[in-house]
Amino acid sequence: MEFRAADGAVWLLRTALLIGAAVAAVLLWLPSLLWAGWPKLSAVIPFVFLLPCWWYAARLIASVYGTVTARAVHLRYGVLWIREIFVPMEALRTFEVWTPPLHRVFRCRTVVLRFAGGAALVPLLGIQAATQFTQVLETLEEDA
Repeated sequence: MEFRAADGAVWLLRTALLIGAAVAAVLLWLPSLLWAGWPKLSAVIPFVFLLPCWWYAARLIASVYGTVTARAVHLRYGVLWIREIFVPMEALRTFEVWTPPLHRVFRCRTVVLRFAGGAALVPLLGIQAATQFTQVLETLEEDA
């Protein structure tokens, strides 16, 4: 089975990043208004923070890709730093589905894979993809 991030995940990530960027921009923008020689910089600061966040969210969500086989779960995502997660089925102990409030609004789920020695997140799957993902894991666990 192959899986990708949900369509609503782009808006979820953009919303979270833009809120953080807006707060950071305001915190840097307000003091720059006090300095007489910085009016041009004070107009540019919000865009310096907001535009990369808009671009990064779409690129990150497009990069989320994974597969589930009888041997292992393989996940790959990242824009600047590419992260690859490989969890053998023998090591997988439990899995759970997280649905925080903002995820519910954008119809996304995050699956947490707990294995011997740590945990891995499969971020921002759609509702159907997360359900199918957990059903495949349950089936593979029963067959083992």
